[in-house]
Amino acid sequence: PWIADGKRDIGGWANITTLVKQEKAKNKATWFFDAGDYFTGPYISSLTKGKAIIDIMNTMPFDAVTIGNHEFDHGWDNTLLQLSQAKFPIVQGNIFYQNSSKSFWDKPYTIIEKDGVKIGVIGLHGVFAFNDTVSAATRVGIEARDEIKWLQRYIDELKGKVDLTGALIHEGVPARQSSMGGTDVRRALDKDIQTASQVKGLDILITGHAHVGTPEPIKVGNTLILSTDSGGIDVGKLVLDYKEKPHNFTVKNFELKTIYADEWKPDQQTKQVIDGWNKKLDEVVQQTVAQSPVELKRAYGESASLGNLAADALLAAAGKNTQLALTNSGGIRNEIPAGAITMGGVISTFPFPNELVTMELTG
Repeated sequence: PWIADGKRDIGGWANITTLVKQEKAKNKATWFFDAGDYFTGPYISSLTKGKAIIDIMNTMPFDAVTIGNHEFDHGWDNTLLQLSQAKFPIVQGNIFYQNSSKSFWDKPYTIIEKDGVKIGVIGLHGVFAFNDTVSAATRVGIEARDEIKWLQRYIDELKGKVDLTGALIHEGVPARQSSMGGTDVRRALDKDIQTASQVKGLDILITGHAHVGTPEPIKVGNTLILSTDSGGIDVGKLVLDYKEKPHNFTVKNFELKTIYADEWKPDQQTKQVIDGWNKKLDEVVQQTVAQSPVELKRAYGESASLGNLAADALLAAAGKNTQLALTNSGGIRNEIPAGAITMGGVISTFPFPNELVTMELTG
């Protein structure tokens, strides 16, 4: 866990499981979704290429999830390998093999009925977000195609079969507003608003690429747009009053429920899987590789100790004939506390399988 607001610990997967199980126990008509990017970040994911994450998610009461850009961090063949082990529905409908009509994933949507209410759930990835954030090397042979076209197509296919139509969409613009010096990736919801305005018949759009929570639903026409914050900080809870007529509902309440560790005790089944993977990885991640007398911090668009250290390390690794090193501040995903620096801490801070590239420039 980590500290929120300087006071209370934030939990993780196991705490989220407890919250969702409690909500489902109170109301049969409760659905639990994820809009992508469950791979990459903590070392437990990076070192297992997502296998540990799927094992963890298999203990959680998901009703449907879609695929985000980070599920491709270790190549699309690994994406297929790991997601094939999922025991929950995964939906994705606009990624295809290049020069082919064959879909990358064979399930563009699913229909889930609970307590007499049927929800159709579509999964998509924004074309811009796919090309912008999936490494060119890891998407050779596949491509994302027009999300608006395919979203409308699937909405039309679901018409008359469901009471509500929802979409899990991983899309968004570059995180340029982070240049103001924040510590995490945050994106505006402009693309999601645009998407909602360009289709007909969509009731709910849950976006997974923004990394910024919506305090209340954004309404565009008849579509509600929802987002949570990144890193499992909170879970969005939308309560609808359904009127027993397709697409006829009112919003009773929406809230971002912060996953405070002292409020939502860890689910033991989920915790057992996490503990098991941590034990397997302890030999590697508990190694002390350095010491720091101060906390090493990150920031966007300004100088920060962790970014400077990373650039200096790249400069040293590139050799004595190198005069300049650059690093992507968006690839630094955690702070490093003062004291012993472990291999696990380094991997969680720099989780991406990047390569060091050198070049000569004239000037």
